[in-house]
Amino acid sequence: MSVSFGTFDKRTRPARPTCVPDHPTPDHPTPDRPTPDARPAADPAGPTEAPATGRRPHLHRVDLIRDIAFLCVIVVHVIGVTYPFPGEGPAFTQLVLHATRAVFFFVSTFVLFHSAYHRPLRVGAFLRRRFKLLGVPYLLWSTAYWALGDHARIRDDLPGALGDLRGGIVWGGSWYHLYFLLVSLQIAVLFPLLLKLVRVTAGRHLPLLVVAAAVQLAALVVLFHPTPLSGPLEWYRTHGGMMLPTYGFFVLSGALAAVHPDAFHAWIVGHTRTVWAGTLGMLALTWLWYRHTVAGGRDTATASMATQPVSLLWGPVAVIALYALATRWERARRPVPGRRAAALGAQLAFGVYLAHPMILRLLELSGFAAALPWSPAVDTIVLVAVVATGSAGFAWLVARTPVAPWVIGRERMRGGRPASVTIRRSTPAGPHRRPDGQHMGSRSFTDPVVSNHASGA
Repeated sequence: MSVSFGTFDKRTRPARPTCVPDHPTPDHPTPDRPTPDARPAADPAGPTEAPATGRRPHLHRVDLIRDIAFLCVIVVHVIGVTYPFPGEGPAFTQLVLHATRAVFFFVSTFVLFHSAYHRPLRVGAFLRRRFKLLGVPYLLWSTAYWALGDHARIRDDLPGALGDLRGGIVWGGSWYHLYFLLVSLQIAVLFPLLLKLVRVTAGRHLPLLVVAAAVQLAALVVLFHPTPLSGPLEWYRTHGGMMLPTYGFFVLSGALAAVHPDAFHAWIVGHTRTVWAGTLGMLALTWLWYRHTVAGGRDTATASMATQPVSLLWGPVAVIALYALATRWERARRPVPGRRAAALGAQLAFGVYLAHPMILRLLELSGFAAALPWSPAVDTIVLVAVVATGSAGFAWLVARTPVAPWVIGRERMRGGRPASVTIRRSTPAGPHRRPDGQHMGSRSFTDPVVSNHASGA
C-alpha cells in the first residue's frame, strides 16, 4: 500500500509518485518513471492525488497531534502550581508529558521539509517570514513576561531590570517556555544548511540520524550532570536547554520523516500492535529510570526534568504513538473532536502556547488558584480548563486583528476560519480523487508558519 503525506506542486514539477525521493536510497530504490496512466490508487489515509489548485492536501492528523500536545503542555505547567512539591505520581506525569518537546521539534521540521525539500528555497524570503512569525513574537513576549516577573525590580532598579531583560532575550529566559522560540529561531537560521545536508546525504540518512542521536545524547548527559563541570561543559550545562544540539535528533528525525513520508506512514499504520507494545514498554523503562534517579539522591523535580538522557528514548516513541493515535482518529467516520474543531485548535495553538503561562501566573497572583477547594487532582483539572479556555479565547481574538502575525505568529484569520482554509464537500471519491468531504486547504500543515510550537517547561 502506498500512502502519502501529499504531492508535489504540479505547477512547478512534473507528476511523479510522492514516495520516490530525488535520489535513490538502499531501502527506497527509484523505480522506472511511470506513464501518466500508471498512477497509484488513492488511499483514504494518505491520498496521493493533488487537489486541482495544486496545493497539498490538508492532514487532519497533524491538527490533532498539535491539539493534544498543547493540552499536555498546559497540564505540565498547571501541575507545577497545584503540586508545588510534587510527589512521585505528579513528577513522573510531568516527565512523561515532557515528550511534547520531541513532538513539537519533530513536527516543526517535518512541516518545513515537507514544503521545501523538493523545491528551490528563497533564503531571504524564508528568513524574513520566519523572523516575522517567530522573531517578533519572541521579542514581544520576552518583554511582556519580563514585565510580569520583574515588575518590582523595574520599579526599584531599572538598570538592573533592563539587564535582566537583555539576558532573558539572549538566553530565552524571560519565562520558562520561551526557550522554544529561541531554538526555533536557530532552526530557521540554519535551515538552508540543514536542507542542503539532507539533500547531499541522500542514501546515507541512517548514519546521519545516528550521529544526531549521539550528539543529542552527549548534550543531555551534560545537562543532567549532578555536579558542576568545568570550562565549556559547564557553560553548556547552564545554557544547553536553549541550544539546538540538545534537540538535534528530534529535529533531524522530523526532517527525514518528511523526506521519506510514505515509508514512515506505512510502517506506523502497518505495525500498530508493535507501536502500542513499544509505547508501554518504553513507559515502563522511563519509570525505572525515574525511580533509579530518585534512589540516587536526586529530588523529584530534578528527576522529572525534560532534558535528561531517557528523553532521547521516550520522546520518539511518544511521537510515533501520538501519530498512530491521530491516524486512527483521522480515519473515523465521525471523529471526536471534529475535523474543523481540530483545525481551528491547531491554528490557535501557538497563541495558546505563548499566552497560557501569563494567564496561569495571573490566576496565581489573584488568589484564584490557591482558592480552589478540591483535591490537587481536581484542582488541576479545573485549572487546566480555565487556562486553556482563557488562552484560546485570547488567541482567537488576536487572530482576527492585523497584529496577529506579530503577537501569535499566525496570519490573520478572517470570518470563522483562516482565509487559507477551504472545504470541499461534493468531490466524489474515486481511484484518483479525494474522499468525499476532505478538508484540503488549511495552511496549518502545508505552510510552515509556526507550527506545533510548545513544550513542557
